[in-house]
Amino acid sequence: MNKKDPREVSTESLSSLDEYGDRNFLYPAEVKGFFKKWRNVIHPIFIAFFLILPWIKVNGQQWVLLNLPERKFHIFGLSFWAHDTPIIFFVIAGSLVGFSLITAIWGRLWCGWACPQTVFIESVFRRIEILVEGNYLERRKLAKSPLSFSKFIKTLIKWSLFLMVSLILTHSFLAYFVGSDRLIEMIQHNPNENWTNFLIICFTTGVILFDFGWFREQFCLIMCPYGRFQSVLMDKDSLAVLYDTKRGEPRRSKENKDQLDKQGDCVNCFRCVSVCPTGIDIRNGLQMECIACTACIDACDDIMEKLKKPKGLIRYASEASLTSKSLNYFRPRTLLYTFILIFLALGFVFTLIKKEPIDFIVIRAIEEPYKIVTGADGKKEIINHFKVHIQNQSSSQVITEYKIKDKDSHFLMIAPDNPATTNMGQKKWIHFFIKVDDQDFKSITDKSLQIEFKTHGTGLELNKIETITLLGPE
Repeated sequence: MNKKDPREVSTESLSSLDEYGDRNFLYPAEVKGFFKKWRNVIHPIFIAFFLILPWIKVNGQQWVLLNLPERKFHIFGLSFWAHDTPIIFFVIAGSLVGFSLITAIWGRLWCGWACPQTVFIESVFRRIEILVEGNYLERRKLAKSPLSFSKFIKTLIKWSLFLMVSLILTHSFLAYFVGSDRLIEMIQHNPNENWTNFLIICFTTGVILFDFGWFREQFCLIMCPYGRFQSVLMDKDSLAVLYDTKRGEPRRSKENKDQLDKQGDCVNCFRCVSVCPTGIDIRNGLQMECIACTACIDACDDIMEKLKKPKGLIRYASEASLTSKSLNYFRPRTLLYTFILIFLALGFVFTLIKKEPIDFIVIRAIEEPYKIVTGADGKKEIINHFKVHIQNQSSSQVITEYKIKDKDSHFLMIAPDNPATTNMGQKKWIHFFIKVDDQDFKSITDKSLQIEFKTHGTGLELNKIETITLLGPE
């Protein structure tokens, strides 16, 4: 019986757990190659985008602001409020369906290339470890060594840098919700003046430090639901990082080294296992723990190049394409997701077009339908009281002027707040009264009246006409 290689990964339990169920810390080896080169380009762009975005302003307004307490949201120049539920629905539903479509076609592309868990661990925290403690062999040796002054100093430096990075990420994250200007103001004052936000900063920093610094791949294996969803969203035509069993098996070994012509291209070097951040053996097939980071592809291609063998023993492929079938993008699953995504996109655009920057509602005041008063000349006058609800949904302050359209000399508008100023996102009630002589009122057949509203603000000109009906004695 062949002796089991200690580097082999169990298929019956998580690779990050030992035989007693304790945490088996992983120290993935560094890798170079085509995909690693592109990750080194893409990850810094994502990191810079995350850090810089809350500081970008357009027309004096933060480009991305998710102000939950005030229920206002500014996203890439568009302003949304809590009552814009249809738009929010289309955005959330579109994101979920979009993720489903991406997964159905390209597998776990998000996990390996754009997930913050992968981006920050691989391109920030892991690099700090390499800088302070050395390569994966040196880090593993240091972890197993007894406590010493050198180990203490390296650990202290590493976690101090981790803390510094976590604080930067936390403050940038908070800027999305409170605003960059407000964040700078809070930093310059005593924490007691902003106790709630200070506690949020402390808690979020602790979570990031714990997750990116220590928990790491356990989040992907234990907590993240996306790995579980992939089994539902993917099929045999979905792209994934796969091992070509037909080409690689049987693997080369010392026991059958005399039968090279009957052996596959895999030399059983375990290089693909040593570079995997979740510690799996990709040769065991598609697994929930695989985050499609492509490290094993680069590692295997490097070995194949040294052996003068064709690259691609481990590659992006679908299970169908490994059996010599062509890749099929147009299948019921992807067509259904595409149709739903197009429907949601059209709904979003239509709702966005129909969204009014200024919302007007004219209603009769809650009191008696009309009042009869005696004027200075002793004549009776009828007064109707109305109020206008103005909701400013634009990204600037607006001024609204209103008057009787095609003004008739019989009617007089009394408005204490005309023109009315409404700040960005503000809801405001303005009142006006329509006064008419009692005798004139009785002689008028059409009791309806048109009120014209003219609103102007930064880059905004809006005219709207509302019709009201006057009430009085018959």
